[in-house]
Amino acid sequence: MILANVTDWLFNRANKKEDKPLLIPKNKTALKILETATELFAEQGFDGAKMDDLCARSGANKASIYYHFKDKANLYEVVLTRLFQTIVDQVIVAVDAEKDLVAKLDALIETFAKATYQNKQMPAALMREIASGGTHMPVPARAQMQRLLHCLKQILDAGEQAALFHSANPLTIHFMIIGSICFFNTSEPMRRSIDSDIQVDPSLDQAIVEISTLVRNALLKA
Repeated sequence: MILANVTDWLFNRANKKEDKPLLIPKNKTALKILETATELFAEQGFDGAKMDDLCARSGANKASIYYHFKDKANLYEVVLTRLFQTIVDQVIVAVDAEKDLVAKLDALIETFAKATYQNKQMPAALMREIASGGTHMPVPARAQMQRLLHCLKQILDAGEQAALFHSANPLTIHFMIIGSICFFNTSEPMRRSIDSDIQVDPSLDQAIVEISTLVRNALLKA
């Protein structure tokens, strides 16, 4: 019951006016700061990232950084919102292109997996924020993940109404998909360092197939 209430709250929050994505600056200096800050926050999280390091890496001084971004928290908000929105937009486009509900579910999993594999800064930033208890998670960035949950919930609701899927809490399925993929993508360097004669590390395509199969098997009625 508690999990269902949380899911409803997250689903409703996804459409709140104040959760609209931020506008991304077009100025070259601002974009350079933003790209460098994205690397830094993905590597070290909000607390670990230092403005002195950002200056050194980006070549911008603090006056320039604070001219384009109000403060560190504002910069973090823009970074995470931009990262999350880019991925979620791709997922929603892919899902909307499919008609069949199972194909929509597969498209959500495959697109999220491939998009986050290409941009590992997104899952790295997300997992760092989760590990810290969401202490610094900006509302607009969280709203992007709620859009993803919203998309999944629509698929699951339609599947249940069509007597195709078992009833399942969308948040649980969301955790299964997003958690598995984020852990897979961010753990790649560690997995590669394991010295073993046995090949146990799946490719990205293999992981996508296995995750999709497990989720489908959990949801589809016999």
